[in-house]
Amino acid sequence: MDYRKTNKRKTSPASISAVLLILLITALTAGTACGAAEEERVAKLVEGARAEGKLVVYTTQPVTDATRIAKKFEEKYPFVKVELFRAATATVLNKLLAEARAKKHTSDIVYIAGFQASVIKKEGLYAPYLSPESRAYQPEYKDPEGYWTASFINPYLMGYNTKMLTRKDIPETFEGFLHPRWKGKKIGFDTDQVEWFANMLKVMGEEKGMDFFRKLVAQRLDYRLGHTLITTLVTAGEFPVGTVYLRAVEEKKKGGAAIDWVGVAPVIAKEMTIGLTTHAPHPNTGKLFVDFVLSREGQMINVSLHQVPARQDIDADILKKFKGIKFYPSDVSLAEKYAAYSKQWSELLKLP
Repeated sequence: MDYRKTNKRKTSPASISAVLLILLITALTAGTACGAAEEERVAKLVEGARAEGKLVVYTTQPVTDATRIAKKFEEKYPFVKVELFRAATATVLNKLLAEARAKKHTSDIVYIAGFQASVIKKEGLYAPYLSPESRAYQPEYKDPEGYWTASFINPYLMGYNTKMLTRKDIPETFEGFLHPRWKGKKIGFDTDQVEWFANMLKVMGEEKGMDFFRKLVAQRLDYRLGHTLITTLVTAGEFPVGTVYLRAVEEKKKGGAAIDWVGVAPVIAKEMTIGLTTHAPHPNTGKLFVDFVLSREGQMINVSLHQVPARQDIDADILKKFKGIKFYPSDVSLAEKYAAYSKQWSELLKLP
């Protein structure tokens, strides 16, 4: 017997409507319950933060940027005073590690690049906190176990002096810089680019990547330390093109300087992460701060500071400038072999 044929029934429009109504009511009820639970969660954090009254942030951001975000957070939660410790990446990381060894727990929040975030996680210095706001972020821009999320993306770019070159002069890919026209101190190159180097080898492949870098070094690059310095020297015409970060170039452009930037493929995108420390003295305030930074409101502050927001649902003019440019998110797991990459890099550039 064919059960399907003998028991075939027609579903009436009324039955369909009833089912759809039940599903809608269920969805609305669930949404209301989730909304109420989230309101309760935030209310408890606010109550705890009011009692704590303070937040300590360790950050590698420019001090003006860190201060801007801190002030906006204080305006939202006026009962909190934010204390900033701003320093270079290595200094922030070493301070955190030294304090952990001394069992001195001062910081609540660490704002640092992805490679260093990997070290902090490995040392057990992050408290797992998966902010509800992190749902709006791609998997590549957050730790799979919820220890950190990217606040913004810092793509490795090439800046050029607009009085010396036009946009058409800049190669579409890095291989283009192997042309003889770029030989002899024509390219300002930051020596502190191990993370970029490691990711370039991953994208290009170890053998092809190393062959490229040997040829690039043979072009006799003009080595300097720091993207900010290189941005200044490109603007001054010390060399026509150099490695830069977006923010510094956009700030120079706003002041009328003769500099612009290009995304030369492959564009490695470094994550600038935010995370809550394991022994945070002010954990409730810390969680509120993470939520704030990752929210649309917090991300728009990053946009105003000429940073590329990591959040997916942000529509900003700065993103339109990257239209057609593919980002390769930095693989923070490569930090496990940082010493080996650093050795390769130093030997390649013949650094002391």
